[in-house]
Amino acid sequence: MAENVPGVGRIILIVDDDNAYCDAMAEILASAGFRTLKANSVEAAMAILAEIAPDIILSDSMMPVADGGILLRIVGSEPRLRDIPVVTVSARAMASDKAEAFAAGASGFLAKPFSAAELLAEIGRQLARKDRKAA
Repeated sequence: MAENVPGVGRIILIVDDDNAYCDAMAEILASAGFRTLKANSVEAAMAILAEIAPDIILSDSMMPVADGGILLRIVGSEPRLRDIPVVTVSARAMASDKAEAFAAGASGFLAKPFSAAELLAEIGRQLARKDRKAA
């Protein structure tokens, strides 16, 4: 039965300075069978990425010190990481905010607050796109 769970064997790195949001996303994703890793800063995310290449990164756009745009640029410049989809998660959801995220290299965008269904649908789209590229 486990093979029918969409997230089994898939790892998602959640990067958000709001621990409650990290925990909420991790709970939703775990219920769908995903393994989650959490980082509360870009620096913590980079430490994780030095060891593990997740299937997807969910990154808040607004964090203290280094923001999601910096993470996008770092991931995009690293050959080992550049094919990992990065979904920007932001409370700022104007068209210009989305355009800025995509211009920086985001693969997807979720506006806070979002539902569990929206989160899982975006993850599903990103995994399907990544799997098609790998085939």
